[in-house]
Amino acid sequence: MNTFKTGYVSIIGRPNVGKSTLLNHLLEQKISIVTRKPQTTRWNLQGIKTTAIAQIIFIDTPGLQKQSKLALNRHMNKEVSNSIEHIDIILFVVAALKWNELDENVIALLKKKSPKNLFLVINKIDKVLHKNELLSYIKTVSNRFKFHEIIPVSAIKGTGLSNLERLITINLPIAPPLFPKSQVATRNERFFVAEFIREQLILRLNDELPYRISVTIEAFTVKRNIVHIHACIWVEKKGQKRIIIGKEGRVLKAAGTAARQALEVFLDKKVNLKTWVKVEAKWANSEQALKKFGYFE
Repeated sequence: MNTFKTGYVSIIGRPNVGKSTLLNHLLEQKISIVTRKPQTTRWNLQGIKTTAIAQIIFIDTPGLQKQSKLALNRHMNKEVSNSIEHIDIILFVVAALKWNELDENVIALLKKKSPKNLFLVINKIDKVLHKNELLSYIKTVSNRFKFHEIIPVSAIKGTGLSNLERLITINLPIAPPLFPKSQVATRNERFFVAEFIREQLILRLNDELPYRISVTIEAFTVKRNIVHIHACIWVEKKGQKRIIIGKEGRVLKAAGTAARQALEVFLDKKVNLKTWVKVEAKWANSEQALKKFGYFE
């Protein structure tokens, strides 16, 4: 009798609770970019883990946004909402000992959808000094919704992840795998190239500017085992362009070098990366521009 299990598992929560870090550690491979700044994740990203007994298709989602006036924020909230339709398990990730209005927004969305298998994943338990505080927190949040499981973890330390994976596997339906065993993501290489470049820019810029950056890949070719990439970095104002380039081009050069090194590991090939910075006024609030940049697909 075939007992192999396959299913979709959506990872949702407010910004900056560690959803992308959790995905990367569960996959044991980096496919989702990670920074400490909100709105780092903008798309739903599927990561696939295949074991001897199961295939788990994880969906990393953007943090649910409070304000939906901006077209980009509407896109991200739509991605979250779409991610919990026809899903086998939802992982609602929260930060240990923290709960705010954005967490309540997620609960409100979940109440509309009435998911069957909802796991509360309490992340960042490595930052909790006293066990009693965690137990008290679990008791408080468990009253917010009827959770199928409550699992404390530390994504960055790996604590509790084997137990989380075990509980996910138990609750998946019996079904054959949907993807080859070697496949770890459903996005193409161009998507990851753009994201790795954006990650390095976010890490080097102030709090406001990263929200006004998008990256598109204009060319991606492989010649003699070298990947040649032309990338365009889009901003909304000329002043933002000057900041990204930096004095004597230092910021753009540093970000490009770090992105190239990360991509060489990811692609397992030498990379020749060339970048340009262009201005598209108010792109973050233009559905036409967002579609051009690959949003609202």
